Amino acid sequence: MLKIGEFSILFQISIHMLRHYDDIGLLVPEHVDDCTGYRYYSERQLPIANKIQALKSMGLGLALIKEILSKYTSNDQLKDYLELHAMEQREKIANMQKQLNLIETTIVNLGHVSDIPLYSVALKKFPAYNVISVRGRIETPEDEAVFWERLAKERVSQKMQFANPALNIAVFHDEEFHEHNLDVEVQQAIVGRYHDTEAMKFKKIEETTVATLTFKGQYNLLPDVNEEIMRWITDNHYKIDGKRFNIYHVSPETEEAIGNMVTEVCFPVKPL
Repeated sequence: MLKIGEFSILFQISIHMLRHYDDIGLLVPEHVDDCTGYRYYSERQLPIANKIQALKSMGLGLALIKEILSKYTSNDQLKDYLELHAMEQREKIANMQKQLNLIETTIVNLGHVSDIPLYSVALKKFPAYNVISVRGRIETPEDEAVFWERLAKERVSQKMQFANPALNIAVFHDEEFHEHNLDVEVQQAIVGRYHDTEAMKFKKIEETTVATLTFKGQYNLLPDVNEEIMRWITDNHYKIDGKRFNIYHVSPETEEAIGNMVTEVCFPVKPL
């Protein structure tokens, strides 16, 4: 039999902690002297103490260690549990690394001199939603207005209801830069289902994860905004997974002052 002090030295566990283990039923002494109250431990308890210390060093709490020792009595059972725990820890580490990357990227971007009035790049998930859509080729970006007018007429004729929020979206389908003859699709988020017409299509947009940046100002800032988002995508180990699109929160349709335009630029992405 080992006195509590001797047991404490062997496993580098304080006497105070051993008493606490006894109180919570984690490691109960083999014998307690009725007269003196001294605690004694047997050699058979050495492997249990060793397991407790090993599990503590893995970051497990005492209540969980007690549960593990009572449930997983064989080495094979303990091995299966620890493999599961290791997988959970790896997932936590991966998520923490993503969070750290976001923090570090934001720090760099905040110190990056830019003329863009940024709110900052963010990762956002859009749930699935329904849209009405017009797609075609236009000579210049300003010609988008023709498509918006066409959508407005179709919306009124079928008495369509806007979704909340009412998203006004422009999707850019060209595979490379074109100064003219642009392949553009304009969409409006709506509630319900409607019939296609010759001018307009009804479609469902599936759930989408995007790297997004919202800015206020003229559209000539778009190349700098795109550069900022692409830098964020690279730094945070994502890749583009779809066509870039803009959401016009404040547009020339409702605001005359060009400097008051509010545009959200979105790049669909997925992890590398």
